Amino acid sequence: MKDVLKEIDWNQVIYTLWTLVLLPIITYIGSGLHAYARAKQIDKYTDILYENVVKAVKDVYETVVKDIKSTAGWTPAKKEEVKQLAKTKAVAALTNSAYQALKTANKDFDAYLDSLIGAALYDVKNGTNQRINQH
Repeated sequence: MKDVLKEIDWNQVIYTLWTLVLLPIITYIGSGLHAYARAKQIDKYTDILYENVVKAVKDVYETVVKDIKSTAGWTPAKKEEVKQLAKTKAVAALTNSAYQALKTANKDFDAYLDSLIGAALYDVKNGTNQRINQH
């Protein structure tokens, strides 16, 4: 038995264990941690975007909508213009990295932003801010 143990190349055994067992496990754990951190980052950016949308909706309402709502100037074209203005303000308040991460995570970012504006409008009209209050 001692002869067998003396003839084993322990460096090769350790290298083989590292390559076949430990390295794949460490890589899997690292990938999982990276995915988790990325998801948390996206969640944080989503919350920031929603807060920006709420601020933009309130600002646009105070500066543009309040004066022309219920008048002949409040046309569908004006509503679309106001919505685009709110979207532009909300996105402009993001950092470039936050914008890129959110755009990558949401393939149809424009539709996603539209839904956030709809939710923010509802919250502002009803005096609630459900999304932010959840956190």
